[in-house]
Amino acid sequence: MDDQEYDGASRSSDYNQTYAHSAYSQESYIPSNTVRRVERAPEKLRSNLIELRKEPRSRTRNTLTPPPEIIGSSDQANRLREDIEICGDDDAPVLITGETGVGKELVARHLHLSSARAHGAFSPLNAGAMPETLAASELFGHVKGAFTGSVAEREGAIAAANGGILFLDEIGDMPLSIQTHLLRVLEDGMVTKLGGKTAEHVDFRLISATNVNLQENVCAGKFRPDLFYRINVLIIDVPPLRERGDDIIEIAEWMIANHPDERNSDIRLTPKAADRLKAHRFPGNVRELRNVLSRALPYARRAKGRLLPEHLKFDFEQAGASGAANSFAVEEATALMNRYMLLKALNASNGNIAKAVALSGRSRGTFNNLKKSLEGEDFASAYRSVCADVKALLKDC
Repeated sequence: MDDQEYDGASRSSDYNQTYAHSAYSQESYIPSNTVRRVERAPEKLRSNLIELRKEPRSRTRNTLTPPPEIIGSSDQANRLREDIEICGDDDAPVLITGETGVGKELVARHLHLSSARAHGAFSPLNAGAMPETLAASELFGHVKGAFTGSVAEREGAIAAANGGILFLDEIGDMPLSIQTHLLRVLEDGMVTKLGGKTAEHVDFRLISATNVNLQENVCAGKFRPDLFYRINVLIIDVPPLRERGDDIIEIAEWMIANHPDERNSDIRLTPKAADRLKAHRFPGNVRELRNVLSRALPYARRAKGRLLPEHLKFDFEQAGASGAANSFAVEEATALMNRYMLLKALNASNGNIAKAVALSGRSRGTFNNLKKSLEGEDFASAYRSVCADVKALLKDC
């Protein structure tokens, strides 16, 4: 790993932004439950909410601080960097898929910096984190008086992305009515603020991210098929931490070395602690790893800078051994069902990966990884084997 120099403030900022993986939604948005309370509050409080929500985007637009590197030397990490380089050298929409906590926004920021729009704005918005009216205002902007509490005209995320990148996180949770208006903007390149009558031309590249299967949402009527085809052009599938081998140790060491509390910078993982990290499945991915290390560091400081295996307290182990065992069983079942769905698609397409991608909505990279994991085993045999495992699992339920 390359060493990076940080002053106290930027170290804290970079540490949180890199591996919180939803850092923008935590720093730039008032939580949705707070929004709902404010919506029911007097008009003065609502106007204060709107004023408070102006600043994060303006700071983001003017910030060109590069994100930290994607850490890891595994095949998966190298493939991810290659995907970013390939997709960055284009202007087509990108859909980033992956489980919660894997670092989809980090990937989006690297795409921005590797593109021809690197000197333009990076305008992020959590598409599923707010009530419908506020989501429309955040995305399209509004004129003064457009709704109760709109005391001043405000630019939306789309206009803020003009000349740069619009990053829509959790796009699978976007309300259908907002999807309709977004589709119109993508089709004609014109955006109209809420309450406004004049459309403005915008030029941006769209990067979307989701941790849900959008194709399933389309079939369930939760996502517009025409919007799906608009955003599902270039695809980057971010692998979960448990599939990245020794990357977990490299990431953990980076987190410790770059922790905002400089007392932790000399702490070292012991070999047994490293083995314990590698043995955990991390359903919360890198976000969970950050939390685990944050719990461990105060104890490691008292152990003369040695982070020991007993310092590592995993989320599901807090409830005791039975809780940990149950969570492990749930994780195993989830992994089994995921493998079943992939092999089912591969079997139905007679081993044709392109057809399997179309059937499942998963990325080509996911199926390539699956084929490698079969180690020469025929996919039809693997499918029969996983079917037997699923039947055994259901029998135990």
